[in-house]
Amino acid sequence: MAALRIVFLGSGAFGGKTLETLVSSGRSPLAVVTRPKRPAGRGRGARATPIHALAEILGLAVLTPENPNAPEFAAELKRLAPDLGVVAAYGHLLRKPLLGVPPLGFVNLHASLLPAYRGAAPIPWAILNGEKESGVTIFQLNERFDAGAILAKRPLLLEPDDTTGSYLGKLASLGADLMARTLADMEADAVRPLPQDESLASPAPKLEKKDGRIDWRRSCVEIDRQVRAFQPWPLAYTFLVTARGEARINVLRLSRITDGVAGAKPGTLLSADPERGLTIMAGDRPVRIERLQPEGRRPMNDVDFLRGTRVPT
Repeated sequence: MAALRIVFLGSGAFGGKTLETLVSSGRSPLAVVTRPKRPAGRGRGARATPIHALAEILGLAVLTPENPNAPEFAAELKRLAPDLGVVAAYGHLLRKPLLGVPPLGFVNLHASLLPAYRGAAPIPWAILNGEKESGVTIFQLNERFDAGAILAKRPLLLEPDDTTGSYLGKLASLGADLMARTLADMEADAVRPLPQDESLASPAPKLEKKDGRIDWRRSCVEIDRQVRAFQPWPLAYTFLVTARGEARINVLRLSRITDGVAGAKPGTLLSADPERGLTIMAGDRPVRIERLQPEGRRPMNDVDFLRGTRVPT
């Protein structure tokens, strides 16, 4: 088979490495499809998606349909006559008749080892559940969410200090390489789709800001997973009573303290001074909030925070 004529659909930064790899491997898309500009930031000015900005740098044509499933966009895509659509973090569920426009359909890069963690937040849920590894999957899109036949997978260890942000960066590179190999295999007619085992499917629903509040009754291991899973968004947080009133702080890094405190209830503030740092009783043992971000301020370590903010204990 000759080199595939492709279109690329993506919005989030996760797909950027894949787009760059397509171009560098001689598979420049006929067009890049991404979400329209949206108001963002304090000034609420219109901001393009990371993929839109990258596509312009690469000199690629960009399409920004408000609704990619509208008949008008299907007709526009048909005029481009692609063989295949390549999708990575686009943010829309594609439906018929759009799925039928490219003769080879659409393939999607997903940040889990499907059928595990189908949904919008596969990495946070893998970290929250204490998985030792996850990875990337390339699969054929159909009208069911993350349920199409699998074309290729590649696992990757989850390190104990990985956050969603750090692991996502690793998977972006891994997935870009796997996508390039998969397209080469498709061109060589060497890909055999494998249906997903529905009995092994698990959900990874979208997170909300309210999910970030720390429940100090949980174990320190569970709280640490939450802190790492919720970076860079929506961030794990708690409230401290300071000399100026109650303050919300985002918790960025914890360390466990081996010695317990007899009789201390979960959530009890054990120390709040520059000498001993900021320690709180979790469900099974004390933990130290080593790095934090007060609301509206920059990230800092607990010692610097306590030098500028009095927290009564």
